[in-house]
Amino acid sequence: MKTTWVKSVQSGVIASLMLVNIVSAQTLPDWSDLFEKNKSSVVSITVKGKEEVQSMQGFPFFDDNDPFQFFFGEPRQRQHQSQPRERVIQGGGSGFIVDKDGIIVTNAHVVGKADEILVQLSDRRELPAKLIGKDDRSDVAVLQIDAKSLPAVKVADVNDLKVGQWVMAVGSPFGLDYTATQGIISSLGRNLPSDNYTPFIQTDAAVNPGNSGGPLFNTKGEVIGINSQIYTSTGSYAGVSFAIPIDLAMDVVDQIKANGKVVRGWLGVQIQDVSADLAKTFKLDKPQGALISGIMPKGPAAQSDLKVGDLILSFNGKAIEKSSELPVLVSRAKVNEKAELEILRNGKKQTIKVEIKAMDGEQLANQSQDATNNLLGLVVDAMPQDSIRKGVVVSLVSEGPSADVGIMRGDVISQINGQDIHSVDDFNQAITQLKSGEVVRLLIQRGQNSYFVAVPLKEIKK
Repeated sequence: MKTTWVKSVQSGVIASLMLVNIVSAQTLPDWSDLFEKNKSSVVSITVKGKEEVQSMQGFPFFDDNDPFQFFFGEPRQRQHQSQPRERVIQGGGSGFIVDKDGIIVTNAHVVGKADEILVQLSDRRELPAKLIGKDDRSDVAVLQIDAKSLPAVKVADVNDLKVGQWVMAVGSPFGLDYTATQGIISSLGRNLPSDNYTPFIQTDAAVNPGNSGGPLFNTKGEVIGINSQIYTSTGSYAGVSFAIPIDLAMDVVDQIKANGKVVRGWLGVQIQDVSADLAKTFKLDKPQGALISGIMPKGPAAQSDLKVGDLILSFNGKAIEKSSELPVLVSRAKVNEKAELEILRNGKKQTIKVEIKAMDGEQLANQSQDATNNLLGLVVDAMPQDSIRKGVVVSLVSEGPSADVGIMRGDVISQINGQDIHSVDDFNQAITQLKSGEVVRLLIQRGQNSYFVAVPLKEIKK
């Protein structure tokens, strides 16, 4: 009897193991076939460009000239050594074919200000590419190569995406072309401090430098996004990657192909999240919606019946749970057409129609301040309410002194010349005290690292 019981247990264990193997075989994807079918649609991109660099004043050995010239040359010759000089820079990334006639999509930051763009296809052909256009705000660029009958990717319906679904990233990390990594969708609609208009797909698929611009596939072999950013304290993969949803990217592609630029809708409001305590003041069961904290003069909202204190619950029929969802919906709304907003005012719901206008450079700057009208050449936004970091986040870097020293979108500025910066108002106040020709000290936070950077402001002659 005892022996029979042991055998029964053993049989049960074996049966359980067989069941686990069957379930695993059904749930774990085999990416080999999908990779083979789609790798010919993926490309590697190499770019070359030039940039000006400042010689290190007082250190002759960092210059290409004879170092003895610094010590024994004429004063005019020594002064010449500290002037800007030009150097060639080279970079790369990934991309994928979206049209059989040679249209390729990648990240805007991959091509940057490249003078030369070279695309390598899966059959080892290397072809020069022309930049049709790029949109820095969404980080999408469109290239054209002279080739026909190319294998284009299939585009997925992002409405079918769910957290937990399997994904595969393909690209050229560290220059290693046609590398595939797998993971799952970790989150949807993720908004980053440096971008209020892109509902990123977060994944744990390994993405590293060189993967930028490459496709993120689902298990059907369809592209669901463009691998764009990683969260890291080291510069390499740390388990958190972000992809631009393919529907947003293709909308940018279509606009660039048709008009050479991207037009976004603009509402002209400043908004904030609704906390649990604020929700109680609106007699809501839970926090939801986008609370209007400011209305910009001469903007679409100012010409409508919207008021400060209105709580926007939906936009064109789509419910708004978090305030970060509203800019995405507005930016993709049809320009010069009326949008329907459901709001909560004085405890009552009502519908207000607002004619959406196109966001241009001036209106973009008005959301915080005009980058071209301050000496730093920066536009900043407030940090998210749930952020533990203090300061303001850089949302736009125009050509100028800040761009020259490497300040980037997403950097957090917490000090200017020793003055603590806690808000956009602090930033605005600090830059009014700056003078042309001086050197400004900024405390920058990038990822987990903090460091000071000196920004030489250009001399403005009156």
